[in-house]
Amino acid sequence: MMGDVFAESLYKKQNRQFEKIKEQSVTFAANYCGNTIIRDSIFGIVLNYARKRELSLEVLRFPFHDDELWAFTFVKRGTVFLCANSGLSMCKQIFATAHELYHIRCYAEDINTSTITNGSILEAKTFDDEAATQEDLEANAFAGLILMPDTCLSEQFKLFGLSKEKIDVDDVLVLMDIFALPYKAVVMRLVESGIIVQEKAQQLLKADSNRVMLRIELTGKARRWQQTGERLLYYGSLLENLAFNCEYDLLTATREESDKAYLEKIKKDFGEEN
Repeated sequence: MMGDVFAESLYKKQNRQFEKIKEQSVTFAANYCGNTIIRDSIFGIVLNYARKRELSLEVLRFPFHDDELWAFTFVKRGTVFLCANSGLSMCKQIFATAHELYHIRCYAEDINTSTITNGSILEAKTFDDEAATQEDLEANAFAGLILMPDTCLSEQFKLFGLSKEKIDVDDVLVLMDIFALPYKAVVMRLVESGIIVQEKAQQLLKADSNRVMLRIELTGKARRWQQTGERLLYYGSLLENLAFNCEYDLLTATREESDKAYLEKIKKDFGEEN
């Protein structure tokens, strides 16, 4: 059984606060996302948000070789570093980045600077079981809302001829494919948007994860978002800065050599094949 993500949601626990986060997500999307379905554009949206807010930010993506660790964010010397686990399925990376975006927003807009200052860590249990803090609870809601907005959800439901009364696991897979979200997140959004009732959500959440993966393999739906980025390493501006410094001879020979050696060490540590 996949667990009761509904009972531990902001929507269920604090519905009034959920409505506030929903309003904030709509405003955020209008300013930074546009009307398109986001999916893996979330990584660029985070950078665009930081640029508009004049916030120094680096997005790093490495395979952590730890399925429990989805992402973490911290501040060092005035720069915010968001690190996503590229060893996870793409749908989890996307949700994790949107979750951390909420923490970054709280930091950038002085809503709450302590979470990022102390270091924000998103682990599997925060998504699957229970959020560790109030801000994590809100971040989960925010991530789902910007990645799968009510208006887009309703539109896609009609376009694909899905039935509210007869929705099943395969229908959830269709929505997973469209929005690039994990199974639980899609079911949660279906409840929040009023498309299905809690009892139907409980029924859908009873699906064993092995059954869901089997249906993905058999139907091909959402398969692309289950692929990992194990071989993906993204160093933020590190490579760009190194190339710029080398091109304009801004580094001593020993510093240039040491920087290149350090980069090679990072690649080796994360198992990149040359």
